[in-house]
Amino acid sequence: MKRIILPIILLLLSIIYYFSFNYVYTTAVNEILTQQVENSKVQASLISNLLYERLNSGIPEKQVREELQKSLENMSTENSFVCMFDGKGKEICHPDIRKIGVTLTENNSTIKSISNLETELNFKKAILERKEAGGLRTLKSYTEIVYLSPVKNMDWVVASHSNILNFQSTFDNLKEKLALIFIVVWLSSSLLIYFFLQYINSKNLKRISEINRNTGNQYFNDLKEIKNKITSTALKSNPSETKRILADRGNKLTPVYFENIAFVYTQNKITYIVEQDHKTSTINISLDDLYVMLDNSQFYRASRQVIVSAKAIDKIEKYGATQLKVFTKPIAPIDITISKAKITEFKKWLGQN
Repeated sequence: MKRIILPIILLLLSIIYYFSFNYVYTTAVNEILTQQVENSKVQASLISNLLYERLNSGIPEKQVREELQKSLENMSTENSFVCMFDGKGKEICHPDIRKIGVTLTENNSTIKSISNLETELNFKKAILERKEAGGLRTLKSYTEIVYLSPVKNMDWVVASHSNILNFQSTFDNLKEKLALIFIVVWLSSSLLIYFFLQYINSKNLKRISEINRNTGNQYFNDLKEIKNKITSTALKSNPSETKRILADRGNKLTPVYFENIAFVYTQNKITYIVEQDHKTSTINISLDDLYVMLDNSQFYRASRQVIVSAKAIDKIEKYGATQLKVFTKPIAPIDITISKAKITEFKKWLGQN
């Protein structure tokens, strides 16, 4: 389930961040452009007000125009500049004197509002109607920021221009920084989501494991109870009729046939059955109860800890001054010894086999 959920979440996260990035970038660019329009407005308004004050003080129009032209001449137009149009759309002041006297064509360009690019205003018409306006002016070869400020009581219109290419490096740097920020945030968010899902998944797995463990324990407890009932029934029945016993081998209950048992021993309160093919199992009954079930002509209770089968005895040696030591196949993990008191009985039993 996690393999399906994680890619879907990451895809949705990528889509959200993509549109968020575009929104933030566009908003930031518009803020920069809007601020530049305001700067152009201040510049154009300052000059138009200055011209009005000069004219209002009685200085002739020609002199005022010549003063403005003189201040503008030889200024670079690469970044930003100021020019002035008359009421017919003819340039009467410009840093490039070659432009003076040039009249705007009807479809020269348009001005678009930064906040609403759908709103357009014909550039020449705005000058002819002496409108105060600003925004993006699109020409054939480039786009600029422009602001028009009419001079009071005159047909003059001051225009402040700023080449938008000057801001391209600013826009590129902004885009790179925003992209880096969004990538870092996206990666961080993705990692947080991944580890959160891992945490949730581990919690669920732990819960499932606990349920399985409890179910498994109950299952094995039930099996053990069944086995104990079978064993109990076998103990109460005729021993000669009992041919096998259920024993634990790993996580399974396995029937062990008496004829295959080599020896049985207890160690650390656990009863082990070792078969002739070396297989080892455990049982939950005592040696006393098991010995009752076994054929005593084939099995001998060598000590409190061991029952040995006649088939498994390989050899017998003296052990100390008064005891015997029994060696078996397979080899027993503990010593099988016959005490002095049981030697006669053991030999008699052994003689029957």
